[in-house]
Amino acid sequence: MKLSSFYNNLGIDAFAISAVLEKAEFLTFPRLMLILPIVAHRDMVRQLANARFRIFSFEQYFIEKTQYFYNFSERYRACLAPTINALQLLNEIGALEFRADGAAIVAPMPITAAMGSRANRIHCASSNIAAIISGSVDAFYLNARIEL
Repeated sequence: MKLSSFYNNLGIDAFAISAVLEKAEFLTFPRLMLILPIVAHRDMVRQLANARFRIFSFEQYFIEKTQYFYNFSERYRACLAPTINALQLLNEIGALEFRADGAAIVAPMPITAAMGSRANRIHCASSNIAAIISGSVDAFYLNARIEL
C-alpha cells in the first residue's frame, strides 16, 4: 500500500469538519457534505490557507478558480461515506450535535503540532472553507455539477 493512500483518513476528515464547524458554528447537511471534497484538493487548501487570501463569495471564487472544480462531482461522491463516518465519530466523542437539518459544534477538536502540517493547513483554511459553503448551496451544487 502506498503512503499516499493514508493521505485521507478518519482523523483528518473529522478534524476538517470540526475546524470548519468551529468557524461556522452550524451547517446544514448539504453544506457539511461539501467540506471533504474541498479538503481533498491540495491546491485549493493551500490557497485557502494563505493568511492574505479571503473569500467573498463562492461564485467569485468559482469564476477565478474554475480548474479547482474540474472533478468536484467525483470528489463529492468519493467523500460521501468518509463524511458520514467523520460526522458519526464527532457525534460519538461529543464534539458535535445533530439537529433536524444539520449539525452544530459543541467542542471543537484542538490542533497540536503532532497532527502535522496538513492539519495545520486545513485549520488555517477553515474560515475560508466556511465562507465558500455559506452562500447559496443550490448555486454551489449546480455550478460544481454535483449529480445527486
